[in-house]
Amino acid sequence: MKRCAWVVVAISLALCGCVDKTSSGAAGVRNIEVKVEGGRIVVPEERVVVKADIGTIMWNLPPDGKFLFPRDGIVIDPGNFSPCAPTKGGQSFTCVKRGHRLGHYKYIVNVNDGKTPLKPLPLPPLDPWVDNE
Repeated sequence: MKRCAWVVVAISLALCGCVDKTSSGAAGVRNIEVKVEGGRIVVPEERVVVKADIGTIMWNLPPDGKFLFPRDGIVIDPGNFSPCAPTKGGQSFTCVKRGHRLGHYKYIVNVNDGKTPLKPLPLPPLDPWVDNE
């Protein structure tokens, strides 16, 4: 039983490490630019299309901005997209696809106003779609 616990911990750490290794320019990565305009979260496409050759989705905030993704920056079906985590100091959020199941997935984008780092102010969430084709 103790050995199984160590195996689970090792696998979990390995999967978490995979998220940080992706870069916005890597092949197989679908980048989605996220902006904040007038206090509202905005993405360029209400429905993002992801093909089978894409293994990772990365949402990116402007690098010179004061906004950051929290731990739950993107909330999307964990059965098809995980692990998910903030990367690049909270300026990006990365989710790895688990296989390529066709379908339409509603997701939630959460962004914090980071001008007060001790108590970041959450913006109203946005709920666009990802289409696996």
